[in-house]
Amino acid sequence: MLCAVSDGKGNSMRRTHSDERKKPNPTTPLTREWLRKQGYLVATVEQWQMWDDPQEKKCLACGHQPEIKIRSDLFGVFDLIGFHPTDPKVIVVQTTTGSNHSARKLKVLASMEAKLVLLAGVQVLVQSWTKDVEERWRSREEWITLADYKQAPHYPSDAFTLAKIQKDDRAARRKAKAPSLPSGASLPLETPF
Repeated sequence: MLCAVSDGKGNSMRRTHSDERKKPNPTTPLTREWLRKQGYLVATVEQWQMWDDPQEKKCLACGHQPEIKIRSDLFGVFDLIGFHPTDPKVIVVQTTTGSNHSARKLKVLASMEAKLVLLAGVQVLVQSWTKDVEERWRSREEWITLADYKQAPHYPSDAFTLAKIQKDDRAARRKAKAPSLPSGASLPLETPF
C-alpha cells in the first residue's frame, strides 16, 4: 500500500506499507498434491489469525495499522485433512521440513486432541520434505499410532474428559494470575476520596 506523508515542513513523501506476510510453507502444497495423487479429497485446515500490533504505531497519513499474524492449525496440530472416497479413510497431516520432522512428531504426541483423533479411527501422519542433491523434493512419512502414546497413559480417552482437563487448566491459570490478598481481605471497589 502506498500513501503520501507530509514531513511537517510542507514537503510530501511517499511511504510504502509492506505486506509482511511470510511466504507460505512450501511443504503444505507438496503434501496436498501427494495426497491427491493417492486419491484423497484434501482440505487445508490451518488458517491465519490477524490482530493489530499494539507495539507499532499507525501510519499518520492513511491510518494503516501493522498486524501480528499467527498461523493456527486444527487442534493446534494438523495442517491438512484428507478423505478417501472409495476407502473409508480419513487422514490428518502435520507437514513440515525435514529438519523439523522430530519436533513436529513431538508436537503431535504432546497433543491430547491427536490421541482422541486416533481413537476416532482417523489416521495421523507426520510428513516432512527435503530437497535432494538434484534439488528435487523428497518426502518422509511417519504414521502416528496409539502405541506411540504408551508413554502418556494419563491422556484422556474421551472428549468429555479432555474438556474437563482444559477447563481445570484455564481455571488454574486464572487463579495463578489473581492477586494474593490476606485472608478475608478484598479489593476496594471505590476510592475513599
